[in-house]
Amino acid sequence: MPHDNDHSPREDERQPTLLLDRVRFDLASAGFHVAPPQPLTDEHQGGVTVYLDDDHQVTVDWLTHHRLDAAALDMVEADRLQEDVVTRYETVSTTMNTALATVLHAFGYRTSRPLFGTGFTVQPPPTAP
Repeated sequence: MPHDNDHSPREDERQPTLLLDRVRFDLASAGFHVAPPQPLTDEHQGGVTVYLDDDHQVTVDWLTHHRLDAAALDMVEADRLQEDVVTRYETVSTTMNTALATVLHAFGYRTSRPLFGTGFTVQPPPTAP
């Protein structure tokens, strides 16, 4: 007798992609402009990115516009960490990632911080027994 937890290998391979599409849809429904899944260029406008990482986990991150990225990096490289642009970059990134996590929790998702990098990984809502 099959169980609800029995999945075919093909279905298991599709799960990350299905979750990716669902997260993208839910964030767009919440009003976020979700960047396309392909890698962004140096001229990117910033915003929400949702993609599968190297471990096939759904990852969500907020990217600032390239202008703010470049300006903050210039100050960090010059060891001028107290400059306003560095504070703005850190504040925007932290605030937007917190907002994204809060919205995703409202949709029932679970989130966790990756060991390396920024943003967070997203797990599907728990299923009812």
